[in-house]
Amino acid sequence: MTANIFKIERLNTHNGPGFRTVVYFKGCPLHCTWCHNPESISKQKQVWVNHVKCIGCVECIRVCDYDAISVEDGKIVVNQKACTGCYACTNACPTKAMEKIGLDYTIDDVMKPILQDKFLYDSSGGGVTVTGGEPGLYIDFVTELFKQCKDNGIQTAFDTSAAVSPEKFEELIKYTDILFLDLKIFDKQNSVKYTGLEPEKLSKMVYWLTTQKIKPDLKIEFRTPVIPGITDSDNNLEEFAEAIVSKFPGAEWELCMFNDLCEDKYRKLGMEWTLSGNKITEQGYIYLKHFQKKYQDINIKLSGFTEDFSKYNEKP
Repeated sequence: MTANIFKIERLNTHNGPGFRTVVYFKGCPLHCTWCHNPESISKQKQVWVNHVKCIGCVECIRVCDYDAISVEDGKIVVNQKACTGCYACTNACPTKAMEKIGLDYTIDDVMKPILQDKFLYDSSGGGVTVTGGEPGLYIDFVTELFKQCKDNGIQTAFDTSAAVSPEKFEELIKYTDILFLDLKIFDKQNSVKYTGLEPEKLSKMVYWLTTQKIKPDLKIEFRTPVIPGITDSDNNLEEFAEAIVSKFPGAEWELCMFNDLCEDKYRKLGMEWTLSGNKITEQGYIYLKHFQKKYQDINIKLSGFTEDFSKYNEKP
């Protein structure tokens, strides 16, 4: 059993409590306009170009058997549709400017760094988080991974957009301590437009979680990316808030502020980034602080800021 994984990040501190090892699975059925990990969307192995390292030797073009690499405006460009992920170019590149995105991992491959860091989990209350992409595309792999984690006394967290049928989670949930459930857009038309996900799938997941008693001690936390002009409308956040209050009173809900720190990833992949410069404003921040106070029955956390808005905290 193998899975295509593009990153294993150790000593992570923002995907669950304590120190965590975060496993990023490659492949996602969604196409969120604001995706911060565009390299996670395709389930196929890919290559991107680090132009800072590139010396223009074109060795990558020479070894590519699929005519997937060319020079445009003096820069190496990869045709992602033609690229097969054979990694001949990455192996030939003398400066490692051609970088691999995705490798086949076995359960043992993933467990090795996890077990090495177990002492950090034990001392900090941390553990393992799987995300992506959508780790639900590798449900059997993740279930077996979580089984081995629990056999070793390691906390587990699963981050999902609910794009996979909830029935497939029945076995996985038995070995899951924390479920991060992404809430993006409540309105069906806009959800499909900006993410490709029909809200009915999220509704089915929520219904399943509230009716099944497979693991009563499962901790559920919600996450919403706050994208100016898309997800930050009164109606969108209010709809989600009312649903959480009615079905999961006292739950934690993280509102993660949008930033454009991922723009370089789009350049490396040769993809268009349409949200450049789209950042939270002073008014947007003040609204979120009021929203946080309004729904005190929910533990709302604001995260992901790239600038200091604290000077506006006391404004009415």
